[in-house]
Amino acid sequence: MKKTILTVLMLTVVLCGCSTLKRWFGLNKTSPDETKIETRAPLVLPPDFDELP
Repeated sequence: MKKTILTVLMLTVVLCGCSTLKRWFGLNKTSPDETKIETRAPLVLPPDFDELP
């Protein structure tokens, strides 16, 4: 029983060290690429804003 648990734990540690498996399981942190971020125009109030109920 102890041998099986130890084997599973060791296998888990070995597989988590592999970057391909981390990417496959979604464990890698993916940050946005700052060159692909689009800026938006500032918000503008509509011209008839004062007349709205």
